[in-house]
Amino acid sequence: MRHWFSFALIGWLAVLLVAPATALAQGGKTNPSDNVGFEQRMGSQVPLDAIFVDEQGAEVRLGQFFTAGQPVILVMNYYECPMLCSFVREGVLAALQQVTLTAGRDFQVVNISIDPLETPMLAANVKALTMQRYARPGAESGWHFLTGSEEQIRRVADAIGFKYFYDETIDQYAHAAGMVVLTPEGKTARYFFGIEFNVSDVRLGIVEASAGKVGNPIDQFLLLCYQYDPASGSYTPAIMTILRIAGALTVIGIITMIVMLSRSTPGGNLPPPREAAPA
Repeated sequence: MRHWFSFALIGWLAVLLVAPATALAQGGKTNPSDNVGFEQRMGSQVPLDAIFVDEQGAEVRLGQFFTAGQPVILVMNYYECPMLCSFVREGVLAALQQVTLTAGRDFQVVNISIDPLETPMLAANVKALTMQRYARPGAESGWHFLTGSEEQIRRVADAIGFKYFYDETIDQYAHAAGMVVLTPEGKTARYFFGIEFNVSDVRLGIVEASAGKVGNPIDQFLLLCYQYDPASGSYTPAIMTILRIAGALTVIGIITMIVMLSRSTPGGNLPPPREAAPA
């Protein structure tokens, strides 16, 4: 019994010593999913001095696309992606096709490839197909497809919270899906996640990022009634604002009704009776 007790005690001690070491070793492993994500860094400044190459092979600075004082839609993926990227670009195109605002006239669109090995020729092919489907005059000057070095790509990705990594086992990049709306000064204003985007949300995001420089009075009114929800990446009704507006309209309606009723009261508009002539 003493021997069995000694063996059992030694076994438990071994388990207690090995378990923490095993847990530490497992905890030290990098989880690939930790390297993929989209952090909302609202108000973060993108590096306007970052250098890229456009679809025509010319060297450009990112800040060149902010000189027109327009908001910029930024999309990060890569052109030879066999799966997710094409869906993201399709979602962006589908949303902007339904928005009455036009690329080049009201806002800019910048696509940056996250693969430093991709060439301007690939970017030019993707742009040609996109412009053919977008089919709006002058949009070519407002929709850009860029390539660049790993260093410059990472600078922009880190600024907007876009996390990605290259998976050697499948020879593909793992990355998040979505787009970012930047202000004319190059600061992050709104994030939209996924591969499908609500047209109304995208329009309001562009209008809000422009600080009222694009859009119409109806857009400004909608921005009073809706507020951006960072958790969902969409606009939701601003309940208190709607209640205030409804309350003000109700008071105005009651006052108007009282005035109209007072004017329509029998005898209310009749002239005063004449005094009787003396006998």
